[in-house]
Amino acid sequence: MNKLAILLIFVGFSAFGQTQNSINDSINDRNNALILKFGINLVDSTGERDPLDFFSVSDQMAFSNNYNVELEYRFSRVFSLAGIYSSNQWKANKGNIDGEIVGSNIEYLALDLDLKYYFSQDFERLKGIDWLDLYVHGGLGMVNVANDSDVSFNAGLGTNFWISENFGLNLSATAKWASKHPDIKYNTNHYQSSASLMYRFTDMDYDNDGVKNKFDDCPNVRGTSQNNGCPEENYDRDGDGVTDAIDNCPDVFGTDLGCPKKLIDTDGDSVVDSEDQCPKIKGLPTNMGCPLPDSDNDGIVDAADACPNTPGVESNNGCPFEALELVDLLSEHIYFNLDGYDFTQDSNFTLMKIIEFVKQYPQTKFKLSGHTDNLGPQEYNMLLSQKRVNGVRDYLTENGVPTSNLIINWFGESKPIASNSTKLGRLQNRRVEITMIRE
Repeated sequence: MNKLAILLIFVGFSAFGQTQNSINDSINDRNNALILKFGINLVDSTGERDPLDFFSVSDQMAFSNNYNVELEYRFSRVFSLAGIYSSNQWKANKGNIDGEIVGSNIEYLALDLDLKYYFSQDFERLKGIDWLDLYVHGGLGMVNVANDSDVSFNAGLGTNFWISENFGLNLSATAKWASKHPDIKYNTNHYQSSASLMYRFTDMDYDNDGVKNKFDDCPNVRGTSQNNGCPEENYDRDGDGVTDAIDNCPDVFGTDLGCPKKLIDTDGDSVVDSEDQCPKIKGLPTNMGCPLPDSDNDGIVDAADACPNTPGVESNNGCPFEALELVDLLSEHIYFNLDGYDFTQDSNFTLMKIIEFVKQYPQTKFKLSGHTDNLGPQEYNMLLSQKRVNGVRDYLTENGVPTSNLIINWFGESKPIASNSTKLGRLQNRRVEITMIRE
């Protein structure tokens, strides 16, 4: 087998990787991941004599009993550190090292430490191609040939083809400059190329905060799932040692979930249960903890409702809104928490107003469209967007909207309306849009 044939094999591996990835969706975020590689390598000793002789006969190569093992830790989007162990052999009476036929089997061993810089996302045309990684690497190594050891200085290029989120193929080419100790016969400059299968450990949680690295915006700092794995500000207004986020009485010093003992306020309306005539319904302190009456359940109390028995909107003094007012209402999207399909509490208001409108105009039809941010695999996000839009549809139908008035579809992460690089942008992308169908 000559060197050109071996190169063609490498090209074949590359084509296989690209073909496989062309039918796979976008691979997930690869930052802060541990990668294990097993593969084969070849060593070409032409480095000291004529680098242009790379395509010469194969007896210049070591390509027997050859394997390599690599462990890489990628600690940011662009940098990683790798340790590589490789083994090879020139066969007796066939192997050729710098023009000399070896008389016995010559073993080759190398232990390298490389720093890698991933640059593919720096090119505009390659941005968003998550199955492809291009990098340059360099470092130091220890080379042992025929039981003689020497230091090498390494530099080269490499690429990763990701077949799935966890599995992929790595191709690497490295030039090694030996320090050329005068007493060492065979440790000269040489090339080493390798092809390896890879496994990426994505189901890890470095900071032990319950958010896996692939979904964690702060993978090395302990945080909360509500904040995508990042820490939140620990506000404690009443100074009782219970942060406001979990304090049932954030403005009253207490020890029982942040509340004074025997002064629990279940509905959080600042009226303790012992004095609250509606302890499970948020109300007003001026009304003994109960909400003011709202006969038509339109969210506007009767005292301020010009149409107390007919559902309406606040902008129309509690009376029903006209069809044109629905345009502004539908500009509000239904939003969702991270990795969930229960819409946020703020979205209840929009949904209830749409329900009121449909009951006033039963012939009106609506289109519901589900969307997600880009955290997680595309297949998972497509299913999540379907669950979200189904949840909104079910909420509407359970509250009296006919199923025939609703048309649903879902798009996963494919139609963002904001940048996925910020927490606010991802929140805006986790949405269901509602549009009125005009016939």
